Amino acid sequence: MAPPGRLERRLPPGRSGRQSSGGPKARRRDRAGANMGACRPRGPPRRRQQRLEPGGGPMDPTILVGIDGSVASRAAIAWAIARAGDLGAEVFLMNVVDDEWGTISDRDVRELRSDAERLAARELAFARQATDGVPVSAGIDVGAPMLELATSASAYESVVIGSHKTGSFHGHALGARGLQLAAMSPVPVAVVTASAGNGRSGVVVGAGNAPGWIGAVRFAIQEAARLGQPLTVIRSDRDLPFDDRSLSRLTDAAGEASTVDVVLRRSTAPAGQALADASGRAVLTVSGRPTEPGARGFRPLGRTNSELLLNAGGPVVIVPHSTAQ
Repeated sequence: MAPPGRLERRLPPGRSGRQSSGGPKARRRDRAGANMGACRPRGPPRRRQQRLEPGGGPMDPTILVGIDGSVASRAAIAWAIARAGDLGAEVFLMNVVDDEWGTISDRDVRELRSDAERLAARELAFARQATDGVPVSAGIDVGAPMLELATSASAYESVVIGSHKTGSFHGHALGARGLQLAAMSPVPVAVVTASAGNGRSGVVVGAGNAPGWIGAVRFAIQEAARLGQPLTVIRSDRDLPFDDRSLSRLTDAAGEASTVDVVLRRSTAPAGQALADASGRAVLTVSGRPTEPGARGFRPLGRTNSELLLNAGGPVVIVPHSTAQ
């Protein structure tokens, strides 16, 4: 039963079939020595899905992970490897040397680069312990970390970073990195908390009125099918209610993964607050970021995504979607 102030509606079972997701194979950054090559664990690798390049050749999507050696960063690595294993994808770890916008000397940059290479090699060794057949490689770059990750992101299926925050009290101090990256990345951005905890269930997605909102819902449906979790689609009372056209689009999207149980829920709280509250219990929370066709660079996240990222209680994915109808 829905809590007071909320309305729920279950969509009918969908049609069979599951949509695969993935992106172009990543270009590689600088390698930090022989230990920084692709790592393949012992034993036979799991059978991997393959997609085709436009010219007909096989390719694998790659997930980019921004690393810094922290506990949160390792949580992001583990999360990305688990998802890559389900998608038949590769993982690339990137450590960005912060040159403070070019204000530090070349000598200091060289020293920081050496430190970054050692850190990347260490994190690659950590990732090697949890690969389960997933190819992992690592490298370094120099520049503003979030800007470099966002610039590189277009060559990847998605980009993942860790968050040190443990609740809304710390959100404004430690949630800024996720805001910066999500505002610039042309591909989905996952922000993974270090203390995700156990006892979570379900995937949650926000469905507002912005053109193209169904794109984030489709992504969430694919993730719910991958995780074997039910999906809750939340729309705030501050937005227009689901009309017949919206319900039809939701039903069609749900039909792409017949194994997913989809529930529609209206919330009396603002969308950002409703999603942030739900993220404390959900396996994954998804929200869309409207993006004009061909737009590049920074684009404001909006109040909903900002509030969600600053107060997230679990893994969050921000999905850019086109506003073109």
